[in-house]
Amino acid sequence: MRILFISLIVLLVLLTGLLVFLMYRSFIIKLFRQIFGRKSPVPKVDRSPIKIDQKTIFGRGKNWFYTTRAEYLNVRIDSFDGTKLSGYFRPAADRSTRFAVLLMHAYDEHPTETAAYARLMMRQIECHVLIAHQRAHQMSGGRYCTFGIYESVDLMRWIEFLRRQVGPDVKVFIVGRGIGGTAALLAAEQPDFPSDVAGIIADSPLTVLNDYVEAEVKRLKGFSSQMIMNSLNKRFADKLNTGFSAGDAVRGASKIKVPVLMFSSANDTITPPESVRALYDDLRCRKRLLTFDNATHLMAYDRTPAYVEREVRAFVEQCVVRLVSIGKM
Repeated sequence: MRILFISLIVLLVLLTGLLVFLMYRSFIIKLFRQIFGRKSPVPKVDRSPIKIDQKTIFGRGKNWFYTTRAEYLNVRIDSFDGTKLSGYFRPAADRSTRFAVLLMHAYDEHPTETAAYARLMMRQIECHVLIAHQRAHQMSGGRYCTFGIYESVDLMRWIEFLRRQVGPDVKVFIVGRGIGGTAALLAAEQPDFPSDVAGIIADSPLTVLNDYVEAEVKRLKGFSSQMIMNSLNKRFADKLNTGFSAGDAVRGASKIKVPVLMFSSANDTITPPESVRALYDDLRCRKRLLTFDNATHLMAYDRTPAYVEREVRAFVEQCVVRLVSIGKM
């Protein structure tokens, strides 16, 4: 009788442990999908919006994009893992120009949010324009957003696309918002990053993925722990064959050789100013950091457009001078 009682106690403990394990596993899977999963399915048709809010410079840029929509071609490429990526490509009026601008949007926003930057760059220099749809966003495929890791390799595929369209001597300016900026910086840290990329403009880039995920866990659940972070990192590795450490843009910042212009906003709670400053301080390339006292995440250009436009103009000029000095033009 005593043996039976002990056996029942052991069985109960094992079942309780299994139940706790299954509940925790379900919690991690749901949390992982909340943070990294695609927010909406791929639309069947890439329709123009019926109404566009033009209160901000980005809304007006989006409106400009759709008024000139006929000048853009819908393009698609395959990324390294077979994911189908979509984009809008607008050939320059002067087809002989060697300059192109590649625009990478932020997390959970429409690609046309970058159109204001496209318009700005076209005012500075005659260029071809490519607006990419990030993986797991809008018309591009993919189940998960990796916050710059896979996107950095996607970016390299887009540069290859521009080389095929414009020519092998194309000079690319990369403009990235949020994780788009992170993707550009992570790509630029790689040894095979083209030295004739003209320059990178990174608006509020995510700098350390682990820090962002921990902040998101706290926002979603009200708490975090090392155990939760380890579990999420393991699931990330199981699903994507890499860990959060691959999304640390600070770690390899000193390897970047092309010029970088960065934006940082004092009221940014997603990419805090101190994290952007840490990345900036580690850069060893030509660099400039613009800080904005009264702006929130990704809203710097809208708050002080004249200042940003002057700085971008000067940056573009400096990048062209650099290309000439290194014999790339």
